[in-house]
Amino acid sequence: MLLKSLDLKDNFIILGEIVEYTGNRLMKKTVVFVLILLLPATFAGATKYAGAFLEMGVGAQALGMGGAFVAVVNDATATYWNPAGLSFLSGKELAFMHSETFGSLLNHDFISYAFPYKNSMVGASIYYLGGGGVKLTKLQDANQPLGFSNRAIIADEVGHGDYTVLLSYAKTQTAKFRWGMTAKIIYRDIPDTTASSAFGLGVDLGAIFTPYDFLTLGANLKDATSTLLAYNNGTKESISPTFKSGFKLHKDYKNFSHLLAFDSDLRFEGRRDATQFWLGDISMDTHWGWESWYKQKVAGRVGFDQGNFTAGLGVIVSKFRIDFSFLSQEELDNAYRLSLNVKL
Repeated sequence: MLLKSLDLKDNFIILGEIVEYTGNRLMKKTVVFVLILLLPATFAGATKYAGAFLEMGVGAQALGMGGAFVAVVNDATATYWNPAGLSFLSGKELAFMHSETFGSLLNHDFISYAFPYKNSMVGASIYYLGGGGVKLTKLQDANQPLGFSNRAIIADEVGHGDYTVLLSYAKTQTAKFRWGMTAKIIYRDIPDTTASSAFGLGVDLGAIFTPYDFLTLGANLKDATSTLLAYNNGTKESISPTFKSGFKLHKDYKNFSHLLAFDSDLRFEGRRDATQFWLGDISMDTHWGWESWYKQKVAGRVGFDQGNFTAGLGVIVSKFRIDFSFLSQEELDNAYRLSLNVKL
């Protein structure tokens, strides 16, 4: 394919101009558009699924909408979904989430804190995915082959975990354009293997553009520089970039507020059977979501996360927002998430 022949220099950031007509004159505003239109699979060290543990999503609001959130996010979970979304906050906010997935085999937790800094917003988060109960086995007689008289027995039971620290910065460039970035620090704890731990560093770049009151566009280039994971035995893996883009359509009617959102995740790992759509090494997964608020107090949500049905509820009480979401999965147990946002 043509994409394979492109060099890394073809991944670029375009500095563009928005031209607005105000009164009798034209005004030019320079903004930075992160347009990763040509992201080839030229990250030679990229390892398929190396970043899968970071794809679970956070926040019951977003997950109830099928994960269609890159153009919607406006709270402390923006450190994960799109750092540009932090710029919508006007004050301090805390966000918490807990869920147990895959039949309670995994704990999935997230905590985030966002606060103003000068004329911008800053956020810090911790993302955790892991669990215990991993049974390690050994042969009754290590000097003999496996058989009826020499069976495997449980030698130990250990835990495992993936920890990610997210440090984000966001700024409102113009009334219509916002941008942000996130630095990621990753630590992996893997039980009883030749590579028992790993560290990684990465960067996400995000942007949100609102050309009209009813339309918002969003983009987030995750692992923009190809995040490196270095294991303690010398092995290295690389998480290739994922280009998330989407839109939000918004409409207020009397006491109700409605929005329709769509996201697409574009990857270059050759996933094929583990994705919705693919062409060569390029794959795409989609997310659809709908949210309706009544008097900005109670919300209902539905969506589709890569074809799986999702639903959720939300309620605002004073400075607290409580959200619940449900994810239907055919191959695995259904997943439930509960999250809390607090304005400080």
